[in-house]
Amino acid sequence: MHKMTTIRKLSNSELDWANQRYAELGFLSSKAEDYIAVAEVGGVKVGLGRLVAVDALTGELGGMYVAPAFRGAKIAEKIVAFLLQQSPYQHLFCIPFSRVANIYTRFGFQEVPKDIVVPALVANKVARCKNEYPEPVSLLLRVAN
Repeated sequence: MHKMTTIRKLSNSELDWANQRYAELGFLSSKAEDYIAVAEVGGVKVGLGRLVAVDALTGELGGMYVAPAFRGAKIAEKIVAFLLQQSPYQHLFCIPFSRVANIYTRFGFQEVPKDIVVPALVANKVARCKNEYPEPVSLLLRVAN
């Protein structure tokens, strides 16, 4: 029998669980004010993603994690779709590993145009990712309609 995937907002009482997953990946920890989504299959937490405020109009979508046994089941796409529905931001940056950037381009993310000023918080995170991770990252932007 195929178990259904549900996506919901992570409760503050589950923040330690989320940050333990992020620590395992070498990702920055989340704060209580971040909007964190959790994916569950059969009541078991199998994935995460988050929206982090940059300023009132700008955010960053990131922190995507799917447990190895559940990869390839489109869970990341479901988390992205859920977070985009929740996003209050006009400009949403994303810094995916380049090998999975196509997941985000399907949702309207594009390479950042040359005339866009990338906020320092995002630019600093891109630099950190390029230093910390052996695989390349992309910088993408989605502008709300």
